[in-house]
Amino acid sequence: MVLRYTYPVLLCILILMQGRWGYAVKDEIFRENETKISHHIKSAEVGLFTMDELLNFHVGQKLPIFFPIRNLSLYPPFFLPPKYQNIIPFIKPAAMFNLFKVPPSSPKGKAFLGTLYSCDSINGETTKICATSLDSMLGFVQKAFGPDVDFKFITTTHPTLTTPVFQNYTVLEPPVEIVSVKKVPCHPFPYFYAIYFCHTDLNYETRAFKLRLVGDGSGDEVEAVIVCHLDSKNLSSDHLVFRMLGVEKGSSYCHVFRQGDILWIQQQTSGGGVAAV
Repeated sequence: MVLRYTYPVLLCILILMQGRWGYAVKDEIFRENETKISHHIKSAEVGLFTMDELLNFHVGQKLPIFFPIRNLSLYPPFFLPPKYQNIIPFIKPAAMFNLFKVPPSSPKGKAFLGTLYSCDSINGETTKICATSLDSMLGFVQKAFGPDVDFKFITTTHPTLTTPVFQNYTVLEPPVEIVSVKKVPCHPFPYFYAIYFCHTDLNYETRAFKLRLVGDGSGDEVEAVIVCHLDSKNLSSDHLVFRMLGVEKGSSYCHVFRQGDILWIQQQTSGGGVAAV
């Protein structure tokens, strides 16, 4: 593997990247707020689009999107240092609840227990992992891409976002496709320290795009990463995607990655290999 960043540099980048946790992505809303979303809310407001809608975005088009701020007490930006991982193993969380005085029955405790349950359910799978360290994340990504493959990550960037704002965003340029034969998304899970759920969807084709926006009110510029799933057959029939987009099971759909979600992509090689915009 040819790794783009050394361990210390990549760790610093991941930490700095998570300093502000604005997002306009929908997996969080799907998990936590599905029953609270009213039917009058437009899909664009939560960053959810059909493939046709995305491909037809043009310069000057207005998109109403809400970028809330993530709660750092639920999503800490730091991995547990290696020297403590054997002392407080992930699979034995009682010590963490006691140490941080978080009752398991509290909302925060329930969120953390939900992460434990989710990670336990994927234990042993080869296409999914709950990465509790940078080494485990990079190891999973390396295995997915194969040996001697240069890769990097991209994420939605919203560098000036400090407070949640619902406003119109103007499209600055048409979507630009990110070309990578393989893609590995990693999503932060709520816990006492950084946990990333990484997965490879080998049986479901995806496309990825960058979309540059500017807030009409704030002037904040956003470079949003949008991932499109070309087949929704793996979703339940009553999934929010079908209700909000008015599409049938099996149709494609696209969603904005939140700032903090990571999409690992292959890099362009000198021999004319994979091109990553």
